[in-house]
Amino acid sequence: RAYRLSCASSSENVAKDPDNRFWWHRPRRRLEAEVIRDSLLAVSRQMDETMFGPGTLDESMRRRSIYFTVKRSRMVPMLQVFDWPDALTSGGVRPTTITPPQALVFMNHPQVRRWTAAFGARLKPAAERALPEAVDLGYEMACGRRPSDKERNEGVAYLTTARAAQGGTLDKALADYAWVLVSLNEFVYVD
Repeated sequence: RAYRLSCASSSENVAKDPDNRFWWHRPRRRLEAEVIRDSLLAVSRQMDETMFGPGTLDESMRRRSIYFTVKRSRMVPMLQVFDWPDALTSGGVRPTTITPPQALVFMNHPQVRRWTAAFGARLKPAAERALPEAVDLGYEMACGRRPSDKERNEGVAYLTTARAAQGGTLDKALADYAWVLVSLNEFVYVD
């Protein structure tokens, strides 16, 4: 039962048990580096689902992150930012940090931009029918839920404005919107 609880907080429960010793809510947990990268590949439909075979050191590989070769002198920087295990030491627990470079990976990494452009392309058929449909689909793919009315209205307003700024084309607007969706905390945290 405890693992099915929400992470929602309440002032009444915080007053009774501020340290959550009695598990009145489940703590938020950030996904591991490999899962974050694999999720980006999955929502963009860029993942190569080939199983088995040799690993690689190529950062642009599109297979699941488990197929990276771990070489101590040549780690994958994008994964290291999200606390990929250090190959030089052993440890029973993987640390979880929250640092500015993690947000910067989502903002500036060229692979993330390519993947969000592909994610935006997945939303285009829905957007051509109706912008609210594209916003709903984007939230379902990125967060596993439908957007609230406020989120839907803000998404439609953004896409309408961005589309007009792009001369009526949707491609860049949808890529930027997909970029926002994968940058949400919900994308990298289990609530």
